[in-house]
Amino acid sequence: MKAINFLKLSFFLALALTYSCGIKANTKPLESPVVELKRIGSKVFLRSLEGEVVPEGFIKIENYWLREQAQPFCFAVKRIEGKERTECVGGLTEERVSLDLTYYENRVRLNLKGFDTYEVYELEGERLNPWTGKKAVDGLELNRDYVKRCYLVVGKRQNAYSEPTEFCVEALPHPPIKEVERLDYRVFGDKLYLIWSYEPDNFFKEFVVLEGDKEIGTTRTHMFELKRKDKKVTYKVKVRSIYGKESDGVSLSYSP
Repeated sequence: MKAINFLKLSFFLALALTYSCGIKANTKPLESPVVELKRIGSKVFLRSLEGEVVPEGFIKIENYWLREQAQPFCFAVKRIEGKERTECVGGLTEERVSLDLTYYENRVRLNLKGFDTYEVYELEGERLNPWTGKKAVDGLELNRDYVKRCYLVVGKRQNAYSEPTEFCVEALPHPPIKEVERLDYRVFGDKLYLIWSYEPDNFFKEFVVLEGDKEIGTTRTHMFELKRKDKKVTYKVKVRSIYGKESDGVSLSYSP
C-alpha cells in the first residue's frame, strides 16, 4: 500500500515539474506588417519592408504587389504568421502638377507648383521603378546626360494625388566621336578580315560594321571576320558610344 502511495506521489511530482519547467508558450505579441505604398496614376504599388505580407485585392508581381483603382480605398494587409492591419490610399484628382525647367550647363532645375509634395520617377524606356522616386517639396535638380532622359512627376495634397505628368530633360551635346584609323583588309582562303586601329576613350562602346548600308555585326576588337565575296563590296566601320551615338564611319572598297 505504501508502495502504491509512493508511486502516486512520484507521478504528481513529475506532472508538477512538467508544467513548471516544461516548454512555455511564446507570449511575445505577433508583429504587424510594415509596408510602403506608392500611387502612380491608377496603379497602387505595395511592398513589404519587414517580413512577408498578403494585401487584400492586390496581385503579386515579382517582389511587389499591384492594384489598379483610381478611387480612394482601404484594404487589409496581413503579415504571414503575424498581425493584420488596415491601410488606406487616397484617390486621383483631375488637377495636374505645374512644372517648368531651368537649364544650366550640365544640370537642370525642376520647379513644381500646385501640390504640397511631389515624387519624381525616371522612366527607363517604357518601364518605371516605383521604388526609386525622388521626393520634392517645390522642386529639385536633375543631372543632364548625353541622352534625353524622361520622367514622371506625381503631386500629393493631403490624401489626393495628381495624375502623373511626363517631362523630358534634353541631352547635352555629345562630344565628337573619333573615327577608326588605317582601315584595311586581308584575305586568307575564303575569309576576308577587316582590320583597323583605334585608341578608345571613356565614351567608347563598340565598333559597328556595315556591308553597303546594312549593319552586319559589332565588335570591340580591331578586326572583323567575313566570308570573302566574289564581287565588289563596300564596307564601313563606325564607332558607337556608350550613349548610342555613332560616328559617320570610314569606308573601304573590296574587289576580288
